[in-house]
Amino acid sequence: MPGKPFKEENRRKYQSVFSGFAKNTCYTAKHGLQPALFHYAFPMDTRIDIIAHSPAALAIRALEKSGYQAWIVGGWVRDTLMGRMPHDADIATNAPWEHTKRIMRDAGYAVHETGVKHGTVTAIVSGEPIEITTYRIEGPYSDSRHPDYVEFVDSIELDLARRDFTMNAIAFHPTRGIFDPFDGASDIEARTIRAVGDARKRFEEDPLRILRAARFEAQTGFEIEPATRDAAFSCAYLLDSVARERMGSELTKLLCGPYAGRVIKTEFPIVVQAINELEIARGFKLKSKRHAYDLLGHLAHSVSAAPENEVLRWAALLHDIAKPESNHDHAQRSSIAATRIMQRLRIGRQQTQQAADAIAWHTTSFPPSEEALRLFVACLGGDVPRARRALLLQRADASGHGPKGDAREKEVDEELAMLDALECSGKPLGAKQLALSGREVADLGNLHGSEIGRTLDALLAAVVEGEVENTPEALRSHLNFAIENAEEQIFQKKLRKFLTKR
Repeated sequence: MPGKPFKEENRRKYQSVFSGFAKNTCYTAKHGLQPALFHYAFPMDTRIDIIAHSPAALAIRALEKSGYQAWIVGGWVRDTLMGRMPHDADIATNAPWEHTKRIMRDAGYAVHETGVKHGTVTAIVSGEPIEITTYRIEGPYSDSRHPDYVEFVDSIELDLARRDFTMNAIAFHPTRGIFDPFDGASDIEARTIRAVGDARKRFEEDPLRILRAARFEAQTGFEIEPATRDAAFSCAYLLDSVARERMGSELTKLLCGPYAGRVIKTEFPIVVQAINELEIARGFKLKSKRHAYDLLGHLAHSVSAAPENEVLRWAALLHDIAKPESNHDHAQRSSIAATRIMQRLRIGRQQTQQAADAIAWHTTSFPPSEEALRLFVACLGGDVPRARRALLLQRADASGHGPKGDAREKEVDEELAMLDALECSGKPLGAKQLALSGREVADLGNLHGSEIGRTLDALLAAVVEGEVENTPEALRSHLNFAIENAEEQIFQKKLRKFLTKR
């Protein structure tokens, strides 16, 4: 088969990755790049062949000394060809797992039987865990999760043929270069996500691959090849059979991708199959004139504007999920709905609580003044990270309005800058930062139960307003006044003065 020369721009792109190329190096689908020694881009006089001394290469060398084949496979190869820093090299070999275990132990490496049913052991090489799996093909997936059986084979090509997408079906050898029977390198070059072989069959084997296709698009900005997309859409209903925690994990990775907002719209039939509650968002017209998009467009743009953080991305996706149900109290309703959705998908408890909390506060706005900001933070118990999450979601929400949200974005930017300054100032932002503890206040004022909290709030309000210094002496002298007025909830009154509901 004749070789297909690399484009010049790709030669330059990969120069820091595969640095041993001859000038006329060619790529062929069957035989890959020859020769191809992996290097990082060090200065010429200190260039080091990293892969030759890497844990993965040491494991390959041990297996080959015993007469077996071995290749690096999976995400490590894909990320390397994409110019990303690779992690977690996995190895495929024709050695039976029992032999792999013996060979690795004879070479001085600890070995753990992490998946021997599927031919996998994990060797600890130079402190790094390396998964080593015997070449295999798989039977049908009756449960849409695990193959009914695996059959060990002696061919790397057959092993690659069972994988999901062509960009994940490439093997690499430290001295022989890449082996790419499904032209995955060309798909990477073309920024295309393509199923290996029959796309529908791949998705029926494991429906989670449908969501993985969308996830890879969100992470890479690649486009799903049309036939693969058609198969994904037609098989989307199969996601109902996938374990919720698996879907939750993939959705979190999708949402944290730099292209997540785009994917929510372009691959909506996939996303909505995983989160049915989003169906009502498509085409739902928002009544406010500030909105330039329908609800789905608003949520997608909000996700794009939020920091690439799982809590804030989940919050951005779900912050207006209850708006079709009720507009005036949609923040609280959306917070409840988000909690229900994230719990169903087995998202972590802390992440769920933080996202729901940010959603509950996302309609609370106030003038960009230090006094109002301090009252807002105090209302959140002095928890600065909590306040920052709420403000960042407010900014994403404003950005999701379109051009008419610019003014609110600028206000939030001012508030975030003030929050950073306040955090560094040492000024109290919550009752816990007062110079008097709750126990001291209770003892001095002979207070009990909720009286203590109300009095601490009143003291904090006085400090925030500049009426009293945050010293034990000043707070003690102010305590009687605070007790007398705690029942009037001075703090809450002042808070309502500065905080408005949009």
